[in-house]
Amino acid sequence: MTTFKKHLWFCYLLTISVLFGSCHVYQKVPVTLEEASVSGNRVKIITADNRKHYYKSIEKTDSLFYGLEESGLDLIRKPIQKAEIKKIQVIDKSKSRLVSIAGVTVSVGLLVGLISSGVTTGAGPVGSF
Repeated sequence: MTTFKKHLWFCYLLTISVLFGSCHVYQKVPVTLEEASVSGNRVKIITADNRKHYYKSIEKTDSLFYGLEESGLDLIRKPIQKAEIKKIQVIDKSKSRLVSIAGVTVSVGLLVGLISSGVTTGAGPVGSF
């Protein structure tokens, strides 16, 4: 049980690092379906009933719009109804990268700080005996 408590801080930092590394930040200014399909970027669509849908991209075929949703290794085309859309937001790539890099850097920095401050895990020959 004490080994679990000693390693718990390491698990927290690793979890935070992974969570920040997979964040997506979306632009605050909403765009039209046409602009979203031209951008080719990730999109968040909020419907009139406040449900959120996330798509890898939007594609236009004839006059119909489809959201490409990832399902494992497959891409699923889901039709998008214009009447149901409240707001469309495109991913902000620069802010997403910044949050990912900052999250991982802070987590690694905290981990190095904890290790160098003398906190021991009790594991191996360098741990406490």
